[in-house]
Amino acid sequence: MTPTDSRPVTLGTAGHIDHGKTSLVKTLTGTDTDRLREEKERGITIELGFARLDLPSGLRMSIVDVPGHERFVKNMVAGAAGIDLVLLAVAADEGVMPQTREHLEICTLLGVKAGLVALTKSDLVDPDFLELAREDVASLLEGTFLEGAPLVPVSATTGAGIEELKTELDALAREVPARGSKGLFRLPVDRVFTMRGFGTVVTGTLISGAVRKGDDVSTLPGGVTAKVRGVQIHGEARDRAVAGQRVALNLAGVDVSDLARGDTVIHPGALAPTRMADVRVELLPSAGKPLKDRARVRLHVGTQEVPVVVALLDRDELGPGEAGWAQVRSPEWFCACPADRFVLRAFSPARTLGGGVVVDHHPKRHRGKRSEVTERLAVLLEGEPGERLAAFLEVRGVQGLDPRQTQAAVGVTLDQARTLLQAAVRSGAALVTDRKAQRHHHADVVSGLEDEALALLGRFHEANPLKRGLGVEELRTKFPRYVSPRLVEFVLQRLVEQGQVAVDGEVVRRADFTLRLSADDEDVRRGILEAARARGYQAPTAEEVAAAIGQDAPAVEPVLQFLVTDGALVRTKEGYFFARETLEDLVRRVVVLLDEKGAIGVADIKGLTGTTRKYTIPLLEYLDTTRVTVRKGDLRVAGPRARS
Repeated sequence: MTPTDSRPVTLGTAGHIDHGKTSLVKTLTGTDTDRLREEKERGITIELGFARLDLPSGLRMSIVDVPGHERFVKNMVAGAAGIDLVLLAVAADEGVMPQTREHLEICTLLGVKAGLVALTKSDLVDPDFLELAREDVASLLEGTFLEGAPLVPVSATTGAGIEELKTELDALAREVPARGSKGLFRLPVDRVFTMRGFGTVVTGTLISGAVRKGDDVSTLPGGVTAKVRGVQIHGEARDRAVAGQRVALNLAGVDVSDLARGDTVIHPGALAPTRMADVRVELLPSAGKPLKDRARVRLHVGTQEVPVVVALLDRDELGPGEAGWAQVRSPEWFCACPADRFVLRAFSPARTLGGGVVVDHHPKRHRGKRSEVTERLAVLLEGEPGERLAAFLEVRGVQGLDPRQTQAAVGVTLDQARTLLQAAVRSGAALVTDRKAQRHHHADVVSGLEDEALALLGRFHEANPLKRGLGVEELRTKFPRYVSPRLVEFVLQRLVEQGQVAVDGEVVRRADFTLRLSADDEDVRRGILEAARARGYQAPTAEEVAAAIGQDAPAVEPVLQFLVTDGALVRTKEGYFFARETLEDLVRRVVVLLDEKGAIGVADIKGLTGTTRKYTIPLLEYLDTTRVTVRKGDLRVAGPRARS
């Protein structure tokens, strides 16, 4: 039967140093996964190794061989990211050892659900000792995901048990659920190297989505962009790789020095790195002592390792075997998505403390311990997709979500993300605030911004009762910077549609606002109108009006603006204030003169008004602007308004 990897399955080894993991893999596959000179010289595995195994059913299994030495547990964690099954190797002549336990704990924390145990070096012990080893392992596995799993005595030296082991692996592989290829493409990188004739190559276990030859990709957290020159699976060139497969990508346009283990390859713009994540954390019973609030530890997620502070959200300390809510904060950027599993390890002595699952990969910084925060996190972790989307829209606030961000947050395909967003809009829980960008916001967030806009306008009207409104652009600047102009525009549009706000040109006001004068302002208004009417065609400036009524210019400016808005005065660009009656009189006289002469000039206006050129030019510009006249060279002829 021809081997196939149409149902990708990845197996990871685990176990104490010198318990025969690498030898077993070599016997199973014919591949020596120890490729480094130092590994050969020292006889121990230091780096991750990779091999393939063709199973009797025709399935092809990828194998990640991990180091067993306690100094290289961080490499083991990187290798375990994305595996479907674990092969726990326990030497029959030594039994359960420290890294046997720690590796099993790490696999548990990373969410591995199935696997088996290989009792290696079984040729070195007699049947009675082998039975003791079985009992030792069975005791270790009680209450774990490997309780009741197949336990196969094997010998890499004699080949005993190898075929039985393959049969058991085959049976397990056929039970591994398919991951699907329509999710968000993510490849955590566990190896970077240069291959002669090809250039930069990265490898990893594809944990979600799919990638094709020719795709544009980028890496997180560095943001380096590249093009996929080639895709290989088990050394064979392919056009496409899907979730669950061990993949090698040949990347063009990027140097090997720009990449490292811990990077994640994605499609450009599909995901952003973070420095914080809200998590559900569990402390191992073997942790020994409580994890205190603000403890400093190492976070292992995907193939990346970063230092973090663990801010507990529901208690002051987390006891061994307990689970709780926390926010992990790092000075370094890292890549994670909700539902990703992680491991926490102490700095010194280096040991595994616990782990858990990412709940929100772009949270706000939480302060204090508030029940509403943890209640929402419970929905984000355990709710149905629609409930989780509503909660994510709520916590994202003014940032909102587009379909790709929804895909990453809720853990669905892009089509499913769009469907969920549409359902949220139909139910009234969400609003489409930007159709071009497909950005959605929670309805309560938009409602809050509407209330804030009305409050801002209310305060402006209170402070400026004689101004007809606030400039639209000025109103936008009164919202925090992180509120996008497009969102403010959407909010104003809704308020206009609701009849709560009116927009006059570039000025916005509350619909219930009317210009009003105080008793003192009313006296100033009468004085201004008397002064303007008295001056006639020799209209005053603001300073001259103020002097005429015994006021300061700044004091009369609001009332002048009120009169201009009200139409009682007309302000020219030169700063003259003409009474409306004066200009209406001018229009009547100019229409008569145009009937008589057909065309008029500056001298005619001077003659009509008895003024100098200083006032004549602004008057002519007013006539042109109001379409009483139309300029032709140095003369004016009747405009539409005069003809009508």
